[in-house]
Amino acid sequence: MAVFDVVVIGLGMIGSAALRALSESGETGRVAGVGPAEPDDWMRSEGPFASHYDHARITRVSDPDQIWAALAWRSIDAYPALAARSGVVFHHPGGHLRLGRGADDPLLAASEAHARALGVPVELLAGAALGERFPYLRFPPGAGGLYEQGGAGWINPRVLVAGQLAIAVDQGAILVRDAATAIHREGEGFLVATRGGEMLRATRVLVSADGATGDLLEPLLGARLQLERQAHTTVLAELREEQAVTLAGMPSLIWPLADHPVLPSVYTTPPARYPDGRWYLKIGGPLHTPHLLESSAAIRAWFQSPGNPVEIAALCEVLRGLVPGVEVLRWATKPCMNTYTAHGHPYIAELGPGLFVCTGGCGAAAKSSHAIGHLGARLVARGVWEDPLPVEAFRAVFA
Repeated sequence: MAVFDVVVIGLGMIGSAALRALSESGETGRVAGVGPAEPDDWMRSEGPFASHYDHARITRVSDPDQIWAALAWRSIDAYPALAARSGVVFHHPGGHLRLGRGADDPLLAASEAHARALGVPVELLAGAALGERFPYLRFPPGAGGLYEQGGAGWINPRVLVAGQLAIAVDQGAILVRDAATAIHREGEGFLVATRGGEMLRATRVLVSADGATGDLLEPLLGARLQLERQAHTTVLAELREEQAVTLAGMPSLIWPLADHPVLPSVYTTPPARYPDGRWYLKIGGPLHTPHLLESSAAIRAWFQSPGNPVEIAALCEVLRGLVPGVEVLRWATKPCMNTYTAHGHPYIAELGPGLFVCTGGCGAAAKSSHAIGHLGARLVARGVWEDPLPVEAFRAVFA
């Protein structure tokens, strides 16, 4: 039986960042990360399923929530060193545009204030200025937007996770590429069981497995964290390479919709060449009434489906209106899942002696995962909260 000082369960965007930080600190001794690799065949996989097996996610600092702005700023600030150390390219700073419901939208004002407080270059645009700056987009009358430059743009989450794990291994971390199935308290430590029958002994355990967090912790704690798992569908519009190149300067976008029957807003990432060699422009967005995934069986069924047909049709329609000159060769769809906490920030907390949680991306963790994982790692390493951000913002809430 392998023995470790810390075991991290879940090797997605947050867990991989935590594992890297723990293996780097020198304060935690022997560290292991437990989590399966990306499945070769989703339809035959038993899970756990995850949304970070993706090519493009928005990265930005400007945010109406000060906590999320700070987490994103810390993450983007760390990208150059992380890229140099890992040798992988995951960050593509092409700018970000957040549209408002009018030039005087209070969400734009709050986002601008938080970005400027962190020294991030942003610019408010309205009316004709929007159309002149982004002539390939169709803006509604009276629209206003906040344009962020600097490190804003998009990241490749699959490559970022690979880079985090590569650094962690180089620093001595052990990877156990299997799903954790149970955590048992044993004396002053824990036993972590895997699907393949392996047992790992650990003094401390950090759980960072969004979709499976509740299933792992509830038997141990006798209580369940309040987490809501929402099903989302993303749509990929395949473009001709020539058109993709003409849209190369397109920023990532967050775009509220007025009176749309299905979607309150959408986001897009600019055209990029995906692993299959094709160029895709990605669009996604929440539903007015989210579809909740309330069991492991429901999660599996969702990830093995093509997505929500109503959501897909709405996203295709919105994209054609948003980029009126777009010529789509074909549409592809991908189901994903966002896990939301009770207060809208990740849970980063000690739940009991030696048992920690760092989970709950709230649909915004891709741009901030590096900082979130680092906060979780510091709490595990030191046992106390030592950060200027308020600990209350990350408290664990039980159902």
